Amino acid sequence: MSNDDHLVDEPPPFAGDRRLAVRARICLAVLLITPGGEIYAASLTNISSLGFRIRADYGVTVGRFLSLDVPELARYSGWVAWSQEGEFGLAVANPIPQEVIEHILLIAEKDGH
Repeated sequence: MSNDDHLVDEPPPFAGDRRLAVRARICLAVLLITPGGEIYAASLTNISSLGFRIRADYGVTVGRFLSLDVPELARYSGWVAWSQEGEFGLAVANPIPQEVIEHILLIAEKDGH
């Protein structure tokens, strides 16, 4: 097998796609926690080893530090990487292990999403 052969038939990456990790869609109610301790309701809409996509009414700015409380699991902290129309990306300080991602997906499935 040469270096040009692939075991998985994947399309070539789109040149403009900045994604560095595989994402999984999810719908899970979570809580956002500001450094001052304010708490806001939010929903996870996707997850990867590098962070979360979150939908919330809470207005964020790029670079803002927040924590995300995942029910039945843990609190993750990170920085707002992007923000657009009620959604934003939270880049986590430490990569999320695949086992934890799978557990979060199971929590969402159990929750009916």
